[in-house]
Amino acid sequence: MTDFLIAFDGDPDEVDTDARDLRDFLSQDGELRGRIANRMVPPAPGEQGGVADAVHYATELGPLVLQPLGLWLAARLRKGKVKLTLHRPDGAELKISTEGVGDAQALLDRVEHFLDPDEAGEAGEALEA
Repeated sequence: MTDFLIAFDGDPDEVDTDARDLRDFLSQDGELRGRIANRMVPPAPGEQGGVADAVHYATELGPLVLQPLGLWLAARLRKGKVKLTLHRPDGAELKISTEGVGDAQALLDRVEHFLDPDEAGEAGEALEA
């Protein structure tokens, strides 16, 4: 894998909404516009249209994504539950499952540390709050 991937877990409708909201939010940044995409799951038989279940972006965009992703996560944490998995191009992943804000800054610091190529954490981390 050569991209970062942010995959959402849960109810398909909520997953689709979160994935599309994150893509739209990140795309508001002029340097990211047109360079962030959703991963689409094909429709089930008898359904129309696919469901977005993740957001992916090229490795070189990593530093540009950190700040807006942190802002989106902070706002999303205030709304309630967040359940997602961050995947780095080296195969490492960080699972996040939280019901609310808790220590939002600690969570955001952990995400930034994991995604920052200069400070990347270990593979297989899990963070639950």
